[in-house]
Amino acid sequence: MRSLVFFAVGLSVASAGLVAQGQVVQLPTFRTFSYSGSVLVPDGGTAVLGGNSSAFRSRSLRGNGQSSARSFGGGSVTATIIDLDAMDRKMRGLDSTARRTDVTPADHVERIEEGKSLVRYARKMASMGKLSQARMAYKMAIGKLDGRLAELAAAESRRLLRP
Repeated sequence: MRSLVFFAVGLSVASAGLVAQGQVVQLPTFRTFSYSGSVLVPDGGTAVLGGNSSAFRSRSLRGNGQSSARSFGGGSVTATIIDLDAMDRKMRGLDSTARRTDVTPADHVERIEEGKSLVRYARKMASMGKLSQARMAYKMAIGKLDGRLAELAAAESRRLLRP
């Protein structure tokens, strides 16, 4: 134990007479941001969620050295809907654009509920002033709803989103 202490002291005394040379290494910087919300993205479409940018410039007092940097960051989402049922019909040589004929009453109710949910979302977006998102939600809702409900959604859309 005693020899270890002497060794450490001897090393520090021996290295005290050396001239230290340094090298500057610029480490990367990381910034994060978060997004909390919801967006409607059509099939094959992209929505920008948000972003930020920053810049800096510095000048050396010793000479003419100047430096500057800019950084940009952001987030987006892209949606692609893969309709396996349509792909299956196409592979079997059937009309891939035709609607399924074996729709159950439960499927119909689920479709109507999805349309109603889209109308509620469209109202919320319209009240927040996000008119493009509201238009997209109404368009999707009208495609899900049928009969009188589709007519009501279309009339509400025209009333709230006047061009």
